[in-house]
Amino acid sequence: MQKRNLSCYAAVFLVLIFIFSLAGCQQQSKKPIPAPMPSKKPLTLKKEVTKYSSEPSFSIYRTATGAKENIKLEEYLKGVVAAEVGPKYPLEAMKAQAIVARTMTLALINYENGTRGKHQTDMSDSHTEFQEYDQTKITPMISRAVDETRGQVLLYNGKFVYALFHSSSKDKTASIEEGFPKLKNKAGYLVPVATHGIKYAPAKYRNWTVKIPRSEIQNIMGSKAGTLNDIRVSTRGPSGRAKTITAGKATISAVDLRAKIGPDRLYSTVISSVKTEGNNIVFRGSGWGHGVGMEQWGAYAMAKEGKNAQAIIKHYFPKAQLHDMY
Repeated sequence: MQKRNLSCYAAVFLVLIFIFSLAGCQQQSKKPIPAPMPSKKPLTLKKEVTKYSSEPSFSIYRTATGAKENIKLEEYLKGVVAAEVGPKYPLEAMKAQAIVARTMTLALINYENGTRGKHQTDMSDSHTEFQEYDQTKITPMISRAVDETRGQVLLYNGKFVYALFHSSSKDKTASIEEGFPKLKNKAGYLVPVATHGIKYAPAKYRNWTVKIPRSEIQNIMGSKAGTLNDIRVSTRGPSGRAKTITAGKATISAVDLRAKIGPDRLYSTVISSVKTEGNNIVFRGSGWGHGVGMEQWGAYAMAKEGKNAQAIIKHYFPKAQLHDMY
């Protein structure tokens, strides 16, 4: 009898717990459900972006022959990726290159009038005038990289980004003011970021010594530069690149000096030292290119580490948005 009573009490106790638990659930259900986080404001696209609802064609100037012809954008980009990074890059690095090259092509045509002032065409196949281009180096993998990013561009405030790119930087990319002072009011969104691709770059660009005849530098800097015996890097930018070079009473921006010497002779403005040695001015430094935007060997390094094209783009253009045009 006692055992039966205990069993009854236990049953009643379990029923009470169940009832109280239901009441608790009902009370919890009456609590207000948090409102969902508001979605980001839709991006308002500028007219120069919305006009490309399908793949455009552009006129291109062939520097070898002087010929002018029309070419579809995506086909053109295959030649750019082939010339700029080549077939040995990982697929995701090729895709990142395709996105920035597509964006840069449209930015140059829409905001800088392409090469119309020089050749009366939208673009040229010369890297000093527009972008490097070589259709003979296109491979199936390069075509795949372009096809898989078809129509993808980078935007900032609804406009095409100046999606600049360069070969290699020492450990940080350049600010827009360091690489392209004239664009600082147009592309302030291009900021220095850490990068580590130089370990993969050709040895001659990791650390270099460049000798330029003293007379050539004197002609560039003028009589106020004096003998050039006191030539030095006088100011540096946010990434540590040389910003100005001074000799005597003359000062020149490092960007202008590199342009006058030739960007394929003075490889970058990551100049660790500059001094006279006999009849030469000797520059020591590292890297290759203007330093702004995506470091191509950095994209290579990130892809080798397993990063996809979107992650690469986000790293080098942290303030830009990826957009599918068509």
